[in-house]
Amino acid sequence: MSPLSILILPVAALATQTASSLSATVSPVDAALARWDMAEARVVAEAMPKGADRCVVEGIIANRDNRLDEAARLLPPCLAILERTRSPRAQEAFETLLDTYRRRGEYEREYRLIVRWLAAHDDRTGPDKLADLRNELGTAAVLRDLSRPRATGSRRATLRSYLNVLGTRNVDLTVGGVTLPWMIDTGANYSVVSESAARRMQLTVRDASYHVAGTTGHSVSTRIGVIDRLPVGGVILRNVVAIVVPDAALRIRPPGRDYQIEAILGYPALVQLGRFRIDPDGTFAIDRDAPLLGSGARLYMNQLTPVAEVEIAGRKSLLSIDTGANRTTLYASYAARFVDRARLWSKKRDTSLGLGGSIEGDVAVESQLTIGAGAATVIEHDVAVTLDGDKAAPILGNLGQPGLTAKGSYTFDFRSMRLLLGREDSD
Repeated sequence: MSPLSILILPVAALATQTASSLSATVSPVDAALARWDMAEARVVAEAMPKGADRCVVEGIIANRDNRLDEAARLLPPCLAILERTRSPRAQEAFETLLDTYRRRGEYEREYRLIVRWLAAHDDRTGPDKLADLRNELGTAAVLRDLSRPRATGSRRATLRSYLNVLGTRNVDLTVGGVTLPWMIDTGANYSVVSESAARRMQLTVRDASYHVAGTTGHSVSTRIGVIDRLPVGGVILRNVVAIVVPDAALRIRPPGRDYQIEAILGYPALVQLGRFRIDPDGTFAIDRDAPLLGSGARLYMNQLTPVAEVEIAGRKSLLSIDTGANRTTLYASYAARFVDRARLWSKKRDTSLGLGGSIEGDVAVESQLTIGAGAATVIEHDVAVTLDGDKAAPILGNLGQPGLTAKGSYTFDFRSMRLLLGREDSD
């Protein structure tokens, strides 16, 4: 089966700083943040003198740790100081605060922040970034009256998930009296419904033009819907923002098959569950009152994408975590970092499936990939390595279903930011 990943991200999303975007001379803390060496960044930040620069760094660390309340408290006052002093770090503070408001679902604050920033910096903002900000402003404008997302109802719930023909997992959920299979997808930056599903659910659709792209690079014109009440077992998710996508963009055609995705439960909805586990038999167990998970791989947030700190061949690495991908894939940054393994790779022609269509290209094949995630060790075979892309990017690949399920169960705890592969008592 061809690799599938339904990663959904806004075309207007602001780029994350990587090593390739840094100037030749950088401070130690900027270098650590660009490498996503969060342990080093914390140590260096603690040694910085108190002031706006340190405040921004602490805000960035809090944002990546998913401590959004702290990031929202730290960043506004130091952004104001940095703007007054015309510090180059003001841009970084602005982008991190914008991402913080977006992930908290505080669209009114996001709207006001963009308006203020454009009024003060319009003449110093490049045309591409200016267009991105104006697009994001339009989205925030139609959502600014929406209350923050939250979970209510039961503290615990147990549902039954099941494999679909693509090799990812669905769970049946009912909205507006309409029961549909929803794909469980931590790699989707938003929840998604097809246009026909939105009509059946009588979903409230906001008149906002929006574009999203998937891992295949296809851009799809969409609208924004709001699900007031989305029951996941006894847990009730409130104010879920969903991207409404043409049915054709969610029609996946692996060889010999034709599968219509009707709905996707994306990261912003899944994070509201707090902690959940998926077992090999399909049990989907939610427990918002469970003790904080202290074992497993450390998770961070790259905007709306969870990434895990893992070890590959004994080297600390980062992989995005994608329950909506039926294969693990590696990026050009992996090829650049593990160039010593290139002589062992074969080559092949590969087709990837995703939102809006497919993409074909030449890839290398890593015959054996060993990943350490917490105490768990996962071995995958014949993993595709994309050779085109940002070779300096800190994230080396995307961990899909084979890696997640290699130890049986897997558990996400977005409260303690941990990913556990295997049962808790085995780690």
